[in-house]
Amino acid sequence: MKTLATALAGAIGSRYLKNTNKLLFVEWGGFISKIDLVRPLAAIVSQGTATIKGTWAFDCETGTITAPDIARDIWWEQMTATERKMVPQGTAEIVNLGAVNFNSVTPASLQSYDYTTTPINGNNNASNKLVAGDVFCVKTREGNYCKLKVVTYGYDLVVKWVTYKLAPAYAHIGTGYTQLEDIAVTSDESTAYVTERGGNLLKVNLANANRPAATVIASGLIAPQQLWLDQAHNRAYVVEYANPGRLMRVDLASGAKTIIFSGLNFPVGLTLTSDLAFAYVSEQGLSGISRIDLSTGTKIIIATGLTNPFMLTWADTSETRLLVPERDPANRISLVDVTRTSGNVTPFISGTAPRPSSITVVQPGIYCVCCDAQVAEYFLTVTVSGSLYKGVGYVPWNLINVAGKADTTTQPAYPFQFPKNSPFGGTLPILIDHRRTWDAGIVYYKVLIDGAARFDTWNDLVMNPVNGKYEIIELQSADASGFYKVHNPSKVYYNSDLGCLLNSLSLTNSLHQLKVEFYNAAHVLVPVMGGANALLINNQPCVASLDLPTLDGNPADPNCGYLKYVAVGSSVALHWVASHPQGFGTYSFVIIKGANGFYGESGAIAPGTSHIGNFTKTVGDMLGACPGVAAFAESLYVYSTVINGVGRQSQYDASAGIAFCLAK
Repeated sequence: MKTLATALAGAIGSRYLKNTNKLLFVEWGGFISKIDLVRPLAAIVSQGTATIKGTWAFDCETGTITAPDIARDIWWEQMTATERKMVPQGTAEIVNLGAVNFNSVTPASLQSYDYTTTPINGNNNASNKLVAGDVFCVKTREGNYCKLKVVTYGYDLVVKWVTYKLAPAYAHIGTGYTQLEDIAVTSDESTAYVTERGGNLLKVNLANANRPAATVIASGLIAPQQLWLDQAHNRAYVVEYANPGRLMRVDLASGAKTIIFSGLNFPVGLTLTSDLAFAYVSEQGLSGISRIDLSTGTKIIIATGLTNPFMLTWADTSETRLLVPERDPANRISLVDVTRTSGNVTPFISGTAPRPSSITVVQPGIYCVCCDAQVAEYFLTVTVSGSLYKGVGYVPWNLINVAGKADTTTQPAYPFQFPKNSPFGGTLPILIDHRRTWDAGIVYYKVLIDGAARFDTWNDLVMNPVNGKYEIIELQSADASGFYKVHNPSKVYYNSDLGCLLNSLSLTNSLHQLKVEFYNAAHVLVPVMGGANALLINNQPCVASLDLPTLDGNPADPNCGYLKYVAVGSSVALHWVASHPQGFGTYSFVIIKGANGFYGESGAIAPGTSHIGNFTKTVGDMLGACPGVAAFAESLYVYSTVINGVGRQSQYDASAGIAFCLAK
């Protein structure tokens, strides 16, 4: 949890502005306020290159080097001739990023790291983290952010640094209101609507948000509470805090008010389904949440036992779960499954500041909670049962053995069978369970080979919600840090489990380690079961080789394939070689006489060897019942046993064929 603002005048209703990454909220004391969730840059405090002498300290604000002092930010401590560490001083905190692009560390990214007081290892041995090119960051004693790059490592450490001062996150953008309750914002984030406890619904230009510039849309409402904006029809819905209380609809053009439902018991929270079929209302007089069917006007209670429930927020776009703050003495956020009417309330965030009023979803896993005197940001991680990584194509992760080969034969009833101990090659479809991943609050994932992030790209088909056809092409790619986005269930992907199309041609023909990591919206790693496999990669082609047939050691004419014999006792010999560099192949050799099969053999190629074939018959045996002349064809086909998890990689097959004729 991170506190974003304190000493507030009663923070109540709130909305997240996605386009500008701000939280907009109202304060009972008469303010429309904002919090920049990523604070903008105000100024560069200092920058340059400096030499931090051994045992000396560095001040990130001024770039000066002094003797060790808690009035500095970091101390280059030397314990022995080889033991060294970079130690944050006073209230400063530090984080090590490793060998990353110094220029890619921005004021925005500096705010997202997990800073601690744990020193960074700078020992003069193999354990050293402060090698040349290493980047570490400091949250300074004055609350600024500094990034530092090690230019030269040694007893005296040469660093390049930049220190940024950020603008305040919290500010009033509108003043002069009376007892504000809630705020709703249009999709272009230029206009807001707010409710005043005295009965007014106001329209506010957010570029000029003070009360004198606001327009009264409707008045005479009874203690209006949470708003729900139907922008498509230029209407707003609001509940009145009374017993009996009403659900009202207000025409935003004319200000006309329509009673939608009467008989509510001190309602506060309100949200509607996107299809305008149902309204959900928190009723403090019932300690619960009710659902109103807007087509029939019927109401049922779907959740009870809540403590002073306040404003409602959908947990995600599926509109199956509601987030509801419960005020003191509970002071928590609960999750309500609206698909059920009992046993459907579970804890979500415990121990908020007193009197929580609203919660907004910044991203799945990141939430802002407005309480009476405080706004806080919560970063939730979850431990997921079962593996979210599924496997490679049709091969589940648990059917890939420790040697990195597929072995589906252990499940003989499974319909997608591959030869035992098949290696992998070609383009590998790496599968993850996007839906369970999303439901767990996970937003990003990485695909790593031998610890290095993959950046493969591919196109997928997405359903057009208008006609139900899969006709929208969407590029799937990772960001600069290797994070892929988990599929939002609001979109229907044709390849619903595809997590990466991994081009294995970029890998060596050897054993590799595949790992899929999962992260929440704050890019914090989420621990999950499984997620890793050994993968034996091989993209080497097979080899098929046929020698010209011989008659008593003399080869056939390569242009005409003619073998002229004198005696039927003469010897005809055929020679072939089937191979694969690692033995990942099977061969089939056949001889056809006329239109009929004459001879055939097949088998596996042993690792590290080539299969050498020899066939010898007399002319008489070859001719059989033919009257002195016969035509033959020999062919060799070598099949690769390499798979990509979906099919055999036939592009690595090899073949050869020769025709010849026996005649006098």
